Amino acid sequence: MKILLFIVLFWSGIHFIPDVWVASFVKAHIPISGDGEEAMDSFEMHIIVIKTTLCAVGAYLLMKLLFWLHNRPNK
Repeated sequence: MKILLFIVLFWSGIHFIPDVWVASFVKAHIPISGDGEEAMDSFEMHIIVIKTTLCAVGAYLLMKLLFWLHNRPNK
């Protein structure tokens, strides 16, 4: 159940976080070296890695929060 929930949260994060947000962060803070196609490949790879990392961390934390809320003792 936990694995399925993590996959659903991760997938939804990948598809619903706009690439423009991550691309603007990469343009502003990460220097991209290279010419032409090499630079574009590096730029796109940075976007994919950052977006995947954000979604994985977010899905993990949200999953932990949901299970904590479900398993807390009733008063």
